[in-house]
Amino acid sequence: MDYAMEILAALGLLTMLVLCVLHYGQLPEQIPTHFGPDGRADAFGSKSTLWILPGLGTLMFVVMTFINRRPDRFNYTVKITPENAERQYSMATRFIRAMKTLVMLLFAFLVWYTIGIAQNQTEGLGFWPLPFLLIATLGTTFFYIFRSVARK
Repeated sequence: MDYAMEILAALGLLTMLVLCVLHYGQLPEQIPTHFGPDGRADAFGSKSTLWILPGLGTLMFVVMTFINRRPDRFNYTVKITPENAERQYSMATRFIRAMKTLVMLLFAFLVWYTIGIAQNQTEGLGFWPLPFLLIATLGTTFFYIFRSVARK
């Protein structure tokens, strides 16, 4: 599962970068830079802003990968003991991987839709990305908190 999440996160990052490289030259000078709750673009900016998500995604990928190598330095909801350390560390690193994967896939989705909207291939994100994002991130967070506290 850990390998699958790492591969999926890396594919999300790679997808962002490839999409930007392949489509940048074809984009109009103004592209969507913000989306309202209804999924429609409500702010526009220079096409160079398309590189913000891959840049931020790359930074987050590297930082989350680096942080994940030191689970002994994380904050935990339970006291770490020799008996529970391995389990707690394993769950914490899996949580970071899950969040990294969600962020990379979300960013790739946003880059893809931004390009599609800028090229008049679609009108907006639609309604479902915001509830999905909230459910996925909060659900993942609560799941891992519950599991870490349930069996100390």
